Amino acid sequence: MKKALIVDDSAYNRTLLNAILRKKGLSVETSDNGEDAVAKFSIVHPDIVFLDYIMPKKSGIEALTEMKKINPEFIGIMLTSISAAEDVQAAKAAGANGYILKPYEAEKIYEVLRKHHIIEE
Repeated sequence: MKKALIVDDSAYNRTLLNAILRKKGLSVETSDNGEDAVAKFSIVHPDIVFLDYIMPKKSGIEALTEMKKINPEFIGIMLTSISAAEDVQAAKAAGANGYILKPYEAEKIYEVLRKHHIIEE
């Protein structure tokens, strides 16, 4: 079973994405801040991580950078309502494999999962 980690300080966004991922058979863990997410990442070893860009304690970029040092092979997807070019560049520089703008629909998440071979459909 493929594993996902959702990192977002919004309980609503975590719940929504959790339901979308579980519907496709993924095992899901969640975190509400970047610092806790890095600790969970080392325990869970997820195949894919969805990170909010702006969070308390550690930003999504900071958490992604640390996670990529632990395991550069996982898929890291940034989630944000900010689409500024410099933010996209910062995400790519940190090792992000993709970038999804909020609000997102389930189909956009499924596209990312298919693209990175997390699900087959």
